[in-house]
Amino acid sequence: MKRTAFMLFALVVLNACASKSGSGDNSTIGKGIDVETMRPPEAAQVVAEFQKRYGIEPVAAPDTQVTSMAQVLEIIRGDRFSEFEAARAFTAGKQGSNALTLRSYLETSHAGGLLLAAAILEEERKQDMTELRQVGQSRPLEVNQDQAAAQARAQQLKTKTDDLRKVVRALKVLSEEPLVSGSDLAEQAIRQDPQSQLAYLAHANYYRLRGSWLEFDRMMRYAEDTETGNNPPVKTYLRAMEALQRYVDSAKCKELLEETLARRPDFVRAQANLVLVDRNIEDTYAQLQKLREMSPNHIVVRLAGPMIEEEYATAQQLKGAIQD
Repeated sequence: MKRTAFMLFALVVLNACASKSGSGDNSTIGKGIDVETMRPPEAAQVVAEFQKRYGIEPVAAPDTQVTSMAQVLEIIRGDRFSEFEAARAFTAGKQGSNALTLRSYLETSHAGGLLLAAAILEEERKQDMTELRQVGQSRPLEVNQDQAAAQARAQQLKTKTDDLRKVVRALKVLSEEPLVSGSDLAEQAIRQDPQSQLAYLAHANYYRLRGSWLEFDRMMRYAEDTETGNNPPVKTYLRAMEALQRYVDSAKCKELLEETLARRPDFVRAQANLVLVDRNIEDTYAQLQKLREMSPNHIVVRLAGPMIEEEYATAQQLKGAIQD
């Protein structure tokens, strides 16, 4: 009797899982991979299939060898995502508070890049969802001359939004390991040198990405240099991102990002966020061109660039029509 009851329970659970994973999934990538239970190898597969499906060419890492910690710092400041793995291999196992701090920044920069890509693609998914609702609306007072075209467009949008939902989840899954590693390395750096301002800022960056603002506050307090008043550019950058993510103050974020770049013109991640924080399309487009000059293959240029350029072209056409 117990065995029979267990078998019935197991069948109910399996049927529920099959229904959950199979219902309403119009995606063309990661077939059979459940969004909620996705594991890192599956996430990597989803990202690879998404890039292939939508013609996003992966940027190959250059042949240049990473041979110094100074070069690693340049890779982090330049947000050269395709070189992160080589930098990680060079720094692996290196000890000392400064080396551990640099390794922490490398890991959290990697995680932050994945989360940035996820945010960009999620924004595109929201735009496509809005269009899907419009396409699917019933308009009884209008004669629809091309119902078949509308249905085809609706199906195309359903497929794309499901693909985007899956790849956004995949990017978040892939960000988890470097996030944890970045936190561990920052903690080790602090233990080795409890006076290291940059180590506390590295850990603050981890808590920012987690959205753990009380812990972020604690790390930022520890990072205060009351003796010399030292205020490194990364601290200004963290305050900029806090303004946006915690207080939804895009004007303050923009002001602090510009201050960061004034002090460190090679701080590419600051410029990348300027592209996304500015909601005026003409300013956004101008910021995109600056980022493209700094880093032509940056993830924001490759993922958000086409959307921004399309929106800018539409805005220019409307401006011309209104002036006429």
